[in-house]
Amino acid sequence: MSDIYTFIGHRVREERLSRGLSIERLAELAELTPSFLGSIERGERKLSVLSLDKLSKALKTQPTVLMNAQDKKTTPAWERKILFLIQSQPDKIKESMFKALDCLAKSLQASK
Repeated sequence: MSDIYTFIGHRVREERLSRGLSIERLAELAELTPSFLGSIERGERKLSVLSLDKLSKALKTQPTVLMNAQDKKTTPAWERKILFLIQSQPDKIKESMFKALDCLAKSLQASK
């Protein structure tokens, strides 16, 4: 199997685990079978562009995140978790979250 499929499979697994999803739950969200998803994560099967799109939507991320080594190396896990938490919320809640984070950041800066 090509290294790109193994790499993408590992990235899918990392993103799935960082979101606390079981393989069964992600497969359900992506409309794939758990066995197919498991073989993708292990780099045993090739995935189509359609499957990559389904997985990225189920993980609420962009396909490039699953294909990009730079993203994993340059973005700490805690930052990816924060982004996922924000992205998974409805727009009204996103705005409230932003305002709360902005107030917290200003408060922390003022206390220095």
